[in-house]
Amino acid sequence: MNGMATGFPSFDNLSGGLEPRKTYLLNGDKESGKEYFAYKLAVNSLAAKTGVVYITTNKSYTDLISEFNSRSLPISQYLGSTLKILDSFTRSISPTATDNQYTKILNGPLDLTGLSVALSNANAEFLKDARPVINVFDSVSSLLLYNNPATFFRFMQFICGRAKMSGVMTIFLLDNQMHANEVNETIKSLTDAIISLKVQDGKRYFRLTGTAKEVLNWEEL
Repeated sequence: MNGMATGFPSFDNLSGGLEPRKTYLLNGDKESGKEYFAYKLAVNSLAAKTGVVYITTNKSYTDLISEFNSRSLPISQYLGSTLKILDSFTRSISPTATDNQYTKILNGPLDLTGLSVALSNANAEFLKDARPVINVFDSVSSLLLYNNPATFFRFMQFICGRAKMSGVMTIFLLDNQMHANEVNETIKSLTDAIISLKVQDGKRYFRLTGTAKEVLNWEEL
C-alpha cells in the first residue's frame, strides 16, 4: 500500500490508502459514520507519527476528546505534540474560554480569517519538522450554517490551494442532507476526491472517486 492507511482494512486494501497532498470530501448523512471514520483515521495517522490538526465547528475540544475515548480511540498521549485542536465552537457557549497547550480557541464559525491563520500556524509547526500533516474539518456543514455560501466557498478554495502547496492532506466532513444540492455539488467540485459513506441493513459501506484506485461500487467498510 502506497498511501496513508485509514485503519479500515477493507478501505485500505481496495483503495491503497489515502493519497498525500489530496483534499478529500468525507460525504454522508448523520448516521453514516463520518465522525468515526475521521476519528479512526486520526488515531491511525498519529500512531504513524503524522501531525494531525483537528478543526471542531460543532463541538467543544473537551467533547471531542471524550468522543475519541468513548470509541476506545484514546488520544491523550498525542495532545500538544502531534495532535493540535482548533476549536471554533467553545467560545459560543463560553466567551471567556482560553487556549491551552494543545487547543487554540477561535472566535467562532464566522471568523474564517482567524481559522485560516490558526490553521496555517499549526501546519507550519509540523512542517518545520518535515512531518506529514492531515487537516480534519469536522465539519464544513456547521461553517456553512453561519457563513454566506459564496464566502465559505472562497475560504475553502483558499484552504485547499494552500494545503496542496504545502503538501498537506485535508479531509472535509459534510452532512449531505443539510444543504441544497447545488451547495453539495460546489463543495464536491472544490475537492480532489470523494469518500461517500452510507448505512444499509445495519452495515456501513463506502465508495471512493477521484483517486488512482477508485472504488466505484459500494463496499462494506
